[in-house]
Amino acid sequence: MENDIEALAEQIKDAEQHLAELRKEYRELRTAGLRAAIDARNEADKVLREELKALGYRDPFRTQRLAQWINS
Repeated sequence: MENDIEALAEQIKDAEQHLAELRKEYRELRTAGLRAAIDARNEADKVLREELKALGYRDPFRTQRLAQWINS
């Protein structure tokens, strides 16, 4: 009887671990599009900064962050 209870407890533990892995995979799949969009935006921002720097402009992102900090 005690062995049955221990076996069931082990099965429950394994099922909980499997469920946690499935939840993590689901969360990653659900947010994959958002992460891809953020990465694309960051890459576009990087290219924009490089182009503006090549044209002789200062980094607009740095200036904006500084202004936000000053106004806080």
